[in-house]
Amino acid sequence: DASQFIATLEHRQGLKIACPEEISWRNGFIDDAQLHKLAEPLAKSGYGQYLQNLLKEAGRS
Repeated sequence: DASQFIATLEHRQGLKIACPEEISWRNGFIDDAQLHKLAEPLAKSGYGQYLQNLLKEAGRS
């Protein structure tokens, strides 16, 4: 099933598939502050933590 394949891929690679916030940030459509603002309300979820970790890994949190 496709959803299980995506979940497995995300888990193994540590990446999210089709994450619009990440795509926008990596392409320069939004800046670090905007990504942080989008991640804040989601901070208690794995998705929000993933967004916050993008900034941390880039050394810009």
